Amino acid sequence: MKQKTVLYASLICLVLLAASISYNFLNEEDQYLGFTGLGDSVKLSEDDRKFYFSYYQDGIESIYRANSDGSAVEQLTHPDEQRHRKPALSPNGEKLLYLSENRDRIQSLYIADVNGENPKKLTDDTIHVEEAVFSENEIYFVGMPAEAVGKAEGETKEGFDLHSVDLDGENEQKLTDQDHFTMNHLAISTDGSELYYTLFNGNRDQIYAYHVEDKRESMADWVPTEVGSLYDYDYDEEKQAFTYTDVSEESDSSLFKYELYYRDLDEGETKQLTTLESSVVSPDFFHQSDKIAFLEYTNWSGHPEKYQLKTVAINTGEMNNVTMDLPESTNSHWLREALNILTSSTTIAILYTVLLCLVTLYFFKKSGKPYRTGLISLLLAVAVFMSSFIFGMLTNPWVGIAISIVAIGMVPSSLIALLIGFLIRKFSKKSK
Repeated sequence: MKQKTVLYASLICLVLLAASISYNFLNEEDQYLGFTGLGDSVKLSEDDRKFYFSYYQDGIESIYRANSDGSAVEQLTHPDEQRHRKPALSPNGEKLLYLSENRDRIQSLYIADVNGENPKKLTDDTIHVEEAVFSENEIYFVGMPAEAVGKAEGETKEGFDLHSVDLDGENEQKLTDQDHFTMNHLAISTDGSELYYTLFNGNRDQIYAYHVEDKRESMADWVPTEVGSLYDYDYDEEKQAFTYTDVSEESDSSLFKYELYYRDLDEGETKQLTTLESSVVSPDFFHQSDKIAFLEYTNWSGHPEKYQLKTVAINTGEMNNVTMDLPESTNSHWLREALNILTSSTTIAILYTVLLCLVTLYFFKKSGKPYRTGLISLLLAVAVFMSSFIFGMLTNPWVGIAISIVAIGMVPSSLIALLIGFLIRKFSKKSK
């Protein structure tokens, strides 16, 4: 290949790479515009007969339900410009809670009959609701001031706290004043005396308990210390067991894989239930049988997120997909889908690898030094990784994590460039 051809090919690859990265940084378009697919949470009814979940059709997210075998799909809510998500059921199975997100991405809390009729808004637009659960006579939810939504840690002193509100929307109260940066996966004990949720503590998520009677927070006493980190969970008091998602031991550090685990609290044994090598979210125990429902994030870590509803038997590990006859897209979104593919992290990684290989070839033809490009890229990856700690401390920890993932992703491309340099040198010597 001529040197000019290599140079032009490198420039074209550089332009495509820069355009792809710039599109990701500058594009503020909602990634779920026109999207059709499952939302990120699922709940079982107490009798195990129904699944409640959210589903997007052409970007409109609504609450649906279906039989636990996937049949008899029903749409329960019919939003106009909002998005309805995260359904929760009352203990008697007669009422439905869900969140409604407006155009400003503020989520408000709604209550309705279990079939979606007679909806009533329980919170106003000054508070952003993240999670909600029923107790017998009131509703508990995780919320933060709407004005603080989307701001990084350090940009605002406001954060997430526990709140309560009556079933009719009256007597809204703030129960804690901790301003947590993250506060997820809200659950309630069977007798309603404790609320459970995950908080980011140090370098991992841990389950905390809020004691309703004496209004204090503490670590959940039923979580064994050897469990370590976890990211999503469900606790079954009657079975004395809980299920949770965590990074698998087989995970590649460049993209962690989250599998489903089961812990028998009486026996003190933990076992891994899935080996999907993707990400598992929203685990939910069946109440009448030894199974767990969950969502597999099939295109992890791509966006928009695509999920598959599955069940797994605790004793045998037998896994099944729950197939539902859900409405399909009625519009064509080929241009948006093509852009998503061309600007995906996979495409960026491929373009970066190809660019390094072309530059390696160019420098070999020019100066006879085929290792320079790979070594520079490797050193750059180390520098970026080190800078991730600085960004994590000075700004948002998640920004630091994102930068470290980029740095780790650069390493395989750098090693490929070094291998190409080695092969070029070897074959050039043989040709002489």
